[in-house]
Amino acid sequence: MPATAPPTAAVHRIEIHPLPSAGDPRGDKLVAQSSALGFPLDRAHTAHVYLIEGDLTNEQLDDICTKLLANPVVERVHVGASEPIGALAEVHPLPGVMDPPAMSVQNAIKALVGVETLVSTGMRYDLVGVSDAKAQTIVQRLYANPVVAGVHAVPYFPDELPKGHTHAFKLTHVNIRDLDDAGLETLSRDGHLFLSLDEMRGIQAHYQSLGREPTDIELETLAQTWSEHCVHKTLKSTIHYTGAGIDGIDWASRPGHEVHDDGSVTIHNLLKS
Repeated sequence: MPATAPPTAAVHRIEIHPLPSAGDPRGDKLVAQSSALGFPLDRAHTAHVYLIEGDLTNEQLDDICTKLLANPVVERVHVGASEPIGALAEVHPLPGVMDPPAMSVQNAIKALVGVETLVSTGMRYDLVGVSDAKAQTIVQRLYANPVVAGVHAVPYFPDELPKGHTHAFKLTHVNIRDLDDAGLETLSRDGHLFLSLDEMRGIQAHYQSLGREPTDIELETLAQTWSEHCVHKTLKSTIHYTGAGIDGIDWASRPGHEVHDDGSVTIHNLLKS
């Protein structure tokens, strides 16, 4: 198992590369996708990256690499950061973002060597035939959602993994009881509730009866419960169809449909039609 240095740091970086004899399907796919974007590559190499923070001996680390992370038939292990081949870009989850593979590895390490660790995963991309800046652009567009992932131009090897911190809770109430109709419509729009005026009036009346204002979470919960996604307002609403008057559908025999003298059709609930 090649290593750049004995793994004495709190964070151990492990790269899992495909063996040359096994090929690199992910790298081949990257070349094809990059070409489709208008950025031709000579070739591309990929590797899984595991960052493991914990008090591990060299023997334990070797067991983790060879018995857990790598398939020796088709993969090789590198401990540390290997030298880039061409332009490098790495994708790692941002702090606080769920990392399901890391959670699985963390549990497996505990079962294998009996040590509690913290784990973070990432993907390394070595792009041959483009500049460093273009490599960042390619990987950003293909593999990194900036909301949940960051792209690094050098191997990501922090001294310690990012950790969460306490958050001061703040209970927020939203004024709704004394709003007029215009105010209710503004709250629905600016608060991203997207509820009708009648729905906003219903919520207002409820909290007037309770004698208090709703919290922001209560309003959001009501909005989601009454949303298009949950209730299918469009499909349940009355639709007046004035399209082509001659077709092969016997509209009059369908439940919830009314056919008018001008050929138009009123549909009262598409879900029940």
